[in-house]
Amino acid sequence: MIAIPLVLLAATVGAFLIFGLSGGRDVATSTDSAETTVARNISDGRLLITVRPRQEGAFEIVSRLERDDGGNDATLIQPGVSMTMIGHDMGRTPIPMYRRSDGSWNGTGSFPMSGRWRFQVSFDGEIFELDHTAR
Repeated sequence: MIAIPLVLLAATVGAFLIFGLSGGRDVATSTDSAETTVARNISDGRLLITVRPRQEGAFEIVSRLERDDGGNDATLIQPGVSMTMIGHDMGRTPIPMYRRSDGSWNGTGSFPMSGRWRFQVSFDGEIFELDHTAR
């Protein structure tokens, strides 16, 4: 009577070891997290800042001005963006922003390590922060 439960237990453990631990070794997994967006009300409307993960720890940050009437107007005001790792004394890393043809501003960079990162954005005299987790 005890032999049947032991055989079932051994079969379950064996199946876990074979399928659970060996599966997916050849599949590349993403090391990045999901997109992070923050909207900030400003005098002309809303400023939308989005951090989009890319491959191998790289990211893209996009700044777009959305007017109160719903239009996405171009802005000549260049946002200043920098990043630092939360909880570490690593200093701030500036992220150069470039104007795109649609009027938004775009910057790219990479996370030197996984963890919680804080982006500081200054736009037209206002400063706000956006937290993002890189995996």
